[in-house]
Amino acid sequence: MIKLALRPALLASIGVLALTACQEAAAPPAAPETAPEVAVEETVGEIDIKLPQMVCGPDGFVQRDDTRESLAARFGAENITEEDLAWVDSTETAVVLFPDEPATRAELFWLDQTSGGPVYVRVGGENSQWIGPGGLYIGASLADVEAANGGPFEMMGFENHNSGEVVDWLGGAFAAKPGDTCEFAMALGLPADAATEVIAPVSGDPGKTYRSDSPEIRAANPSVDVLAVQFFDEPR
Repeated sequence: MIKLALRPALLASIGVLALTACQEAAAPPAAPETAPEVAVEETVGEIDIKLPQMVCGPDGFVQRDDTRESLAARFGAENITEEDLAWVDSTETAVVLFPDEPATRAELFWLDQTSGGPVYVRVGGENSQWIGPGGLYIGASLADVEAANGGPFEMMGFENHNSGEVVDWLGGAFAAKPGDTCEFAMALGLPADAATEVIAPVSGDPGKTYRSDSPEIRAANPSVDVLAVQFFDEPR
């Protein structure tokens, strides 16, 4: 069983349930009034929960050499379908895992490839329970991402179809290393109630990129909108 960082709401719920269960299980039977007092030590054990991981490498839910057939064999043909989905400024046919389950839905793109594994896998949506490296999840803050990466990163502004995409991890923990066959990817989104004065400075130029520690991005306060893995044709 792989230990994963859980989304805060889920972690809190599981923690309360586990603590209650352990306390009930540990409660000693009623003793006679004349019995001497005995100290009872209560222990709350670790909880191992396996949630889907959107990470690059052997622990990833999807691998570089996966095919539709291997996915069907592993997850069940009934849990796989094809959909035409938005991609950049057009649409692409994607293989979708668990299409009717918002918590585990994942979209796999082969793009121009007619064989071999997927090029790009992404997950999103406010109900998604996917976990990225460092325990990141949909809705994680800018500070969370920087902490997990070990430093700032470079990202697109919020003007075009690449809105909020990370374009360079700036040598951080998420950057591809020599020999890697994939890299963790991400897109961030602006808060629904973001004020015009904080959106404008990061939306004026569709080709401009920003460091995550820039004053403009700090003021905009984006959070994780998409977790993804991109696969390379050849190892780096």
